[in-house]
Amino acid sequence: MNYVTVDAYRIGEFPFWFHQTWTTSLQLCLSLVILFHAVGLATFAAMAIILLTVLCNVPLAKLQHRFQTKLMTAQDERLKRCGEALVNMKVLKLYAWETHFRTVIEKLREVEYTSLRAAQLLKAYNGILFWSSPVLVSVATFGACYLLKVPLHANNVFTFVATLRLVQEPVRSIPDVIGVVIQAKVAFARIERFLEAPELQHIQIHGTMAYVSQTAWIQTGSIRCSLVKDLDLLPYGDRTEIGERGVNLSGGQKQRIQLARALYQDADIYLLDDPFSAVDAHTATSLFNEYVMEALARKTVFLVTHQVDFLPAFDAVLIDNPNTSTLKLIGVYLLIGVGSTVFLLTRGLSTVILNMQSSRSLFSQLLNSLFRAPMSFYDSTPLGRILSRVSSDLSIVDLDVPFWFILAVGATSNNYANLGVLAVITWQVLFVSIPMIYLAIRLQKYYFSSAKEFMRINGTTKSYVANHLAESVAGAITIRAFRQEERFFAKNLDLIDKNASPFFHSFTANEWLIQRLETMSAAVLASAALCMVLLPPGTFSSVSIQNQNTLANYIISVERLNQYMHIPSEAPEVIKENRPPPSWPSVGKVEICDLKIRYRSEAPLVLKWISCTFQGGHKIGIVGRTGSGKTTLIGALFRLVEPAGGKIVVDGIDITKIGLHDLRSRFGIIPQDPTLFSGTVRYNLDPLAQHTDQEIWEVLGKCQLREAIQEKEEGLDSLVVEDGSNWSMGQRQLFCLGRAILRRSRVLVLDEATASIDNATDLILQKTIRTEFADCTVITVAHRIPTVMDCTMVLAIKDGRLVEYDEPMQLMKREDSLFGQLVKEYWSHSQSSESQ
Repeated sequence: MNYVTVDAYRIGEFPFWFHQTWTTSLQLCLSLVILFHAVGLATFAAMAIILLTVLCNVPLAKLQHRFQTKLMTAQDERLKRCGEALVNMKVLKLYAWETHFRTVIEKLREVEYTSLRAAQLLKAYNGILFWSSPVLVSVATFGACYLLKVPLHANNVFTFVATLRLVQEPVRSIPDVIGVVIQAKVAFARIERFLEAPELQHIQIHGTMAYVSQTAWIQTGSIRCSLVKDLDLLPYGDRTEIGERGVNLSGGQKQRIQLARALYQDADIYLLDDPFSAVDAHTATSLFNEYVMEALARKTVFLVTHQVDFLPAFDAVLIDNPNTSTLKLIGVYLLIGVGSTVFLLTRGLSTVILNMQSSRSLFSQLLNSLFRAPMSFYDSTPLGRILSRVSSDLSIVDLDVPFWFILAVGATSNNYANLGVLAVITWQVLFVSIPMIYLAIRLQKYYFSSAKEFMRINGTTKSYVANHLAESVAGAITIRAFRQEERFFAKNLDLIDKNASPFFHSFTANEWLIQRLETMSAAVLASAALCMVLLPPGTFSSVSIQNQNTLANYIISVERLNQYMHIPSEAPEVIKENRPPPSWPSVGKVEICDLKIRYRSEAPLVLKWISCTFQGGHKIGIVGRTGSGKTTLIGALFRLVEPAGGKIVVDGIDITKIGLHDLRSRFGIIPQDPTLFSGTVRYNLDPLAQHTDQEIWEVLGKCQLREAIQEKEEGLDSLVVEDGSNWSMGQRQLFCLGRAILRRSRVLVLDEATASIDNATDLILQKTIRTEFADCTVITVAHRIPTVMDCTMVLAIKDGRLVEYDEPMQLMKREDSLFGQLVKEYWSHSQSSESQ
């Protein structure tokens, strides 16, 4: 993500600054020729100072390049952790790990600050070097004139000073040019390494191919298989807008959309990576019969599955193996030069210090706001939009805003100081300066109205690029399987063009303004020639306005960060006056009273008047068709969504009266999507470091993971990559079981935890839960009927309403029982599979 949002941006800046390299060199050469005619051999003193300045800059530039590389590496690591946390924010909230992950990211930011501080200090020293060089050149030249007996008359002094002031701004821009060149060079090198990374080799496939992944990949857009009932429930049918990653769809609905997408492809070969695990038994059977056995009857189908009931229908089965005097005046000039240099040094260092403080404060507030945001924010906000804030916008605030602020303030102060001095000496200059200032302000306001919008549009369109990139990376396998790389690549280029358009238009608008300011300045100066002989060149320069405009454009990034620093927050993490006892919940009794849930204030109810009681120590099964509201009920228990009415009481405490951390940290959960984080085995089981290695090994033994980890040389320090992709789905789920055992909560929730694992792993999980949580309240949301058959009570939900709640055997005796229908469908499916 950093390659697109930061590195590409730095490379995009480079062409604009590239011309400064040769124009500055040309201006310096021409100026030296003019100086030679004015002061003769004393020009060599000026050349010596310029060469000395350049030579002093060489080691600084090398150091700046080194620290810039370190900065980008640290930024990569911080952004990787940010992305990992933001994608899995629901899991962090369920486990009450937000504070820990926020602390981890803040520590990475501190590492980034070390390189940022060094890079900015070097940039400040560069600025001091080049900003003080005109004064030092003047002192050296006048000193050489004194020693060489070169007469200093008004004509040659005026020529010297005027020429020096003409090249003053180009010389002072050299540090900015060097900074941009170094940043672009580092960005080029990073992107080059990425592009030279090993690529996948081509595989010979005869015919077209379609792919359905195990974890549903859903793009932002609308729906257009067994989805008829679901489409009836959606407000706009197949035109219903889907959020990023399909957040407003259930797991089963996402999977069926995937299946429909593959079927539309009409390919020759279909690769199905366990797509039926996310739906209930009846739906799985219907999908298998209608999709695989009928719609794909004449196609080549590769099905990866742990549902062995489907295997008899296949032609072949592959089993995977897991292996006052002139001298006095020169002295005064020297003192002024030294004072100016000290002032520049103080200004540069204070800029870096204040920048570090403000940057730290901004990031801390932004991170806190993002981690405290409710899940509804993440359900409605594309990930790319958030990542663009914590990457490119933050980079601009770190590297660009402070120095452009100093340049804008310095240039503006310099202009007004010059005018003030000249107004005292020759008041006639006010007839020129006042109209000039008025016209400049009018032009600047006119420019700002469009330039700010250009930068806002640039920030918004950049988030579209980041979002499309994140979406494409997540679905890379599916995109390749459908051979849609060209389409996604073309869309990416189109989004980049749309992003680049306002970016370059902002440069064009800036040039438009500068051209008019320069033309206006020339016209006024020509009409006031009498006064102009007394005014130094640059008094009416457009540099001040240009710096102000550039700063205003960069301030848009601060504005964008500020938007996300004031996101409406969740309830407090801790309410000191309402903290539950340390032993809570001690019994595990859960009372749900007239519960109503809606995701937004204007949205319809998702859960409607649910009332029931889970006795302490009971095993509760929650069943229902896909999209009936089972997972929403679990979300309400953890307060991922606040009740629109009613309440949930656990061991006599209303959960809405206590802090979110106190609530979530006291419950255990094995989520629907087993999530692992980049790190080690130890870190993924116990990220808060609350348990000893011996306790972790004991838990691994209970989860049947001990042998798999002992086979690895690193043991508990074995690597877990991002998303845990180097571990199987079943092993990831057993990791989640290990977390639950380590937490030892009196209330354990299983949110369709067995949907994506094979029967053997399911048996391990169920056996371990019966043993380790025998006296705990266990709430199980499940598609597999055997999982809930031995529950104390079963709760059935249909269309967000509780339709029945009783013992499983009692429900099976009822003719109109929803649970009874699900049981019959499951056993009917099993018997038909056995007969095949």
